[in-house]
Amino acid sequence: MALEQKVELEVNDQDFEFDVSAAAYNKYLNSSNAVNKIQPAHNFLMAVVNDKHKKALKELLKQPGAPLHLVSALIEEYQPEFNITVKKSKSAQNK
Repeated sequence: MALEQKVELEVNDQDFEFDVSAAAYNKYLNSSNAVNKIQPAHNFLMAVVNDKHKKALKELLKQPGAPLHLVSALIEEYQPEFNITVKKSKSAQNK
């Protein structure tokens, strides 16, 4: 996976281009928590959207839940897939 990636989302027949970097992604994850979800999503989207789409995105993000829906789609495309299997340790197998 490239640490910087261009992602294009189509939302309600409108295209939005995003330039996502590992630094922006990590900053978003570090700022999100159980009681603060909308503002970090909004800030992340506005930080990584292509300048030509900022005005339209700002209007779209006023819709209820829009920041979470968009950030979810963007993150899903940006993150790599991991195939993880949890195996029991040898000490747990001997018990």
